[in-house]
Parts: sequence; C-alpha cells; structure tokens
Amino acid sequence: MIDPPSDYRARRVALNVTGAALLLAIVKGAVGFASGSIAVLSSALDSGGDVIASFLNFIFLTIAAKPPDREHQFGHGKAEHLAALLQGVIILTGGVLLGVRAVERIRNPAPIDASFAAIATMIGSIIATTVVTTYLKRNAAQSESIALSSDALHYTTDVASNLATIVALILVRRTGNPLFDSILGISVACWIGWNSLYLIWTAAGDLMDPALPEEEIGKIIAAIERADPAVINYRELRTRRAAGVRFVEFELCIDSNVTFEKAHDLTELVKSRIRETLPRVVVTVHAEPVHTSEQTDSGDARLMIE
Repeated sequence: MIDPPSDYRARRVALNVTGAALLLAIVKGAVGFASGSIAVLSSALDSGGDVIASFLNFIFLTIAAKPPDREHQFGHGKAEHLAALLQGVIILTGGVLLGVRAVERIRNPAPIDASFAAIATMIGSIIATTVVTTYLKRNAAQSESIALSSDALHYTTDVASNLATIVALILVRRTGNPLFDSILGISVACWIGWNSLYLIWTAAGDLMDPALPEEEIGKIIAAIERADPAVINYRELRTRRAAGVRFVEFELCIDSNVTFEKAHDLTELVKSRIRETLPRVVVTVHAEPVHTSEQTDSGDARLMIE
C-alpha cells in the first residue's frame, strides 16, 4: 500500500505556501503604493506570480494523489513531474525577463528607487521567502515530492533575486551609479537560467521512466537474495518511479520442489522485505518454479536490469 499521508502532506504544504506568497504579495503591494517605490511594486508583482505558481503546484499535486482508474491504471503520479517541468519553465521565464530588463537598463539607464522603505521591504521579503524555502525543502524531503522540491528552487531564485536587488539598491544609494543594478541583475539571471534548465532536464527525464538509482536497486536485490534458500534467483527486474511512488516488477525463481502454498508465502515474504527496505513502493512479482540446475547466475539476472 502507498502511504496516503505523504500525498496529503505535500498538498497541505503547497496550499500553505500559496497562502504565504499571497500574504507577502499583499504586504509588498501596500508598502509599494504607500511609499511610491517602483522596486517594491515590482517585487509585489513577482510575489503575485509566486502565488499562481504555488497554487498550480497544489492543483498538480491534487491530481497526482488521485487513485488509479480505468484510464490511468498505475495512478496519476506523473502529474508531479509535470508540475516540476512547469515550475522549471516559469523559473526560466523569470530569469530571461530579469536578464532582458537588466540589459535594457544598461542601454537606457533610468533612476533607481533606493529609498529606505524599498530596502527594508526587500530585506523583510528575503527573510519571509527564506522561511518558506526552508519549509518547502524540509517537507519535500519528507514526502519525496519533486513538485515541492521544484517550488523550493523557485523560491530560492526569489531569495537570490531579492538579495541582489538589496545589494544593488545599497550600491546605487552609496555611489549614485545605476549600473550596479544591471550587473547584479544579469548575474542572477544567468544563475536562475542554469538552475531552471537543470530542473527542466531532470523533470523531463523523470517523465521518461528511468530506473531507480543503483543504490535502491541494490537494496531490492539484497532483499530478494536474502529472503530464503528456496528462492533461487530473479529475472527481468524492472523499476521506475512516479512522483514519490516506486514501482518494482520481476520474476521470482523458486525451487520447484516447494509446494504451491510455500511458493506463495515466499513471494509475499520477498514483497514484504522490499517494502520494509524502500518507502512507498508497489511490488509486482510473478513466481516461476525452476529446478536448481536451471538457475541463472546473478550476473545474468543483473544484466537484465541494465
């Protein structure tokens, strides 16, 4: 069985983050209008985009948590990877826009709002966003959610962008040279672009159903081989992952001298051992009776999973 609380936790976290982003956007907007700071209003608009991105994350996580049905017999977990892919595109778009704006500032210099209200608001924004990012990373690790992990990267880029904005505002205030704003903007845009492309590449790769990591496959093999002396070998081990759920399929070669009931018990034992070894795993096993003289050496069995 799959652990439902993990799905619930991920959705709850996504909804909490959406609320936090909305509150931050409202506060920034109020301060921006009150102080007339263009920088703060721009940051408020950016937080508005975070609200939309995090809420979309919640929607995709809700879809991913749906149980299997006739059209989706393995469940809807791939929706999480789509969410990560969407987050990557959103982050990349933000990075490109930031870079374009920075280059435009170099070509057409404009006055920079370096008021104390703007600087103080950006510092508060960094603190709040850092708290949100830490919250996302912790829960992403606990629920093994790539959607939450990608949202954490999204907010990390916001922290970097806001930090660069603060440094730029301070330098502009001290030197009167608006060029610092553009230089830092381009640097952050490049960093955001690199991370977003990595996220897109990873999410797209996950949609291609790659095998589980070698470490986890090794644990599966160990659970099979140590189950019982009557378990001769395994064949056609196949693994994949959808969101936080692992899918493991293989043929279990059992000594043909054991009874049908014993073979069934051994199959259940192996499945139980794998579930104890790996969290949130669906194991499908076909028991195959073999004579001990027919057993395949472990090297051949391992080759079939490469």
